[in-house]
Amino acid sequence: MNKPPLVTHWPITPPTAGIVAYAAASMRRKLHPSSIPPWPVPFDSSAELDWGNPEYASRLLREHLDQSHDGASRRRTVVAGQVRRLRRLLPSSPARILDAGCGPGLYAVPLAALGYSVTGVDVSEAALRHARGVARQAPLLGKVRFVKGDLRSVPMEPESFDAALLVYFVLEAFPRAEQPEVLRRIANALTPDGTLIAELRLRPEQPPGRIDWWDVVPNSLLSDRRHLLLGDAVYDQRRHTYVLREIAIHDDGSVSVQQTSGWLCPFGSIPRLFARAGLPNVVMFDAWTGSAAHALSETVLVVARRRRP
Repeated sequence: MNKPPLVTHWPITPPTAGIVAYAAASMRRKLHPSSIPPWPVPFDSSAELDWGNPEYASRLLREHLDQSHDGASRRRTVVAGQVRRLRRLLPSSPARILDAGCGPGLYAVPLAALGYSVTGVDVSEAALRHARGVARQAPLLGKVRFVKGDLRSVPMEPESFDAALLVYFVLEAFPRAEQPEVLRRIANALTPDGTLIAELRLRPEQPPGRIDWWDVVPNSLLSDRRHLLLGDAVYDQRRHTYVLREIAIHDDGSVSVQQTSGWLCPFGSIPRLFARAGLPNVVMFDAWTGSAAHALSETVLVVARRRRP
C-alpha cells in the first residue's frame, strides 16, 4: 500500500539544517540514503534536472508523449485547443514564429501546418529528433526547423521573428536573476512590432509548505529499472519558489536524485519583468481563456509587445 501524501508547513523558512545537509550531500560523489537532506534547495546545480542530458533524454521524451497525463507536456487534444487560441493572438501566417523551449514540437508542428514559418529551440536532442521526424512525415520540412540550444546562449539574429512563444511554464525554469535576460534575448530577436506570448504559473497546485509521497515503480525519469521512488514538492510562497524532487533507491542500494525548480513571478510584478526586457506593452489573460487575468488566476497567458524604436 502506498504511503499517503504528508503535508507539512514551515513558519517562515525551511530548516537551516536541511540546507547545510544538502550542501554537504552535493559534494559527495556517491549518494547514500542517509546523506540526502530533508529539504531541497531551489536551483541547486548538483540535483537540478539537466534537460539536455542524454541519460534522461529518452525518459523525458517518453513522458512528453504520454497521453495519459499533462505532467511533462500536454495531451494532443489540449494542445489542439491551445493552438486555436494562439492563432487568434499571433500575426497572420506566414509569419515567422520562434517556439522557445519547443520540446518534441507539439506546438511548432501544428503551427507550421497552418502556414507559419516556425523555428523551434530546445536543449534536448532526443526531443528535437522526434520533432524533426514528425515534421518529415507531415511533410513540413522547409516550413519548420529545429535548433538545439539553451535560451540563455543560443544565437538569435536581431529582428528575425514576428512572434515568439514561451508556453508550458518554460520561463520559470530559469532562476529569478536570469529570467530578464532570457526575455531580453527573445525580445531582441523580434521585429519592432513583434509579439511574445508567454505562459506563466502564479502558484503550483498545492498549498504553501511541503508534500511528500513514495511508491514502487517499474520506471521513472531516474531509471528504467524497478525501484523505490520517493518524492517531495516544496512551495515557498514568500520566496515564490517551487521545487519538485524525486529520489530513486534501487535493490542494489544505489541512489539517484533529480529535481526541477521554478521561480514564479508574482502577478503584480509581471509587467515590470517584461518591461525590463524591452516588452512594455503587456496584456494578461486568465490561463488560455479570453478573460482578463487577476491575482487569483492559477496561470496567466502574457501577450507582450516590443517598444517601437
